[in-house]
Amino acid sequence: MLVGMQNTLTVAGQLATDVIASVDTGGDPLARFRLAVHNRRLDQANGRWVSEPPTFLTVTCARRLAHNVAGALRRGDPVIVVGRLRVMRHATDPRRTVVEVAASSVGLNLARTTAIVGRGEPASAA
Repeated sequence: MLVGMQNTLTVAGQLATDVIASVDTGGDPLARFRLAVHNRRLDQANGRWVSEPPTFLTVTCARRLAHNVAGALRRGDPVIVVGRLRVMRHATDPRRTVVEVAASSVGLNLARTTAIVGRGEPASAA
C-alpha cells in the first residue's frame, strides 16, 4: 500500500477561455478556465514536426489561488498548471466523463511570454 501519493501532474498550455470567478457555499473564491494543450510530434516519414489537435482540460482553483488567477490571467495567456487530475462522470449524461485539474499552482509560462511581477500587500492565507 502506498501512503501519501497523489496523482499530481504538470501541464503547459494556454487559456482557451477567460477565467470564470465565483464563490463556494462558504464564501471562498473559486476560479475555473479551460486550458488548451497543443502537442507536436516528429513525423518519422518526412522528418518534420506536425501539430496534433489540441487537448482541452478544465482547470479549477480555490481560495487564494482562485483570487490571484482571476485577477491576473486572460484568454490566450500561456501558463503552466500543477494539480491533481480528476476524472468524473458528467452531471447530466452518465455516459460522458469530465477531465478536470484541481490546481495547486498556476503560473505564466515565461518561455512563451514576459511578465512584470506585482508585489502588493500579501493576501491573507485562506
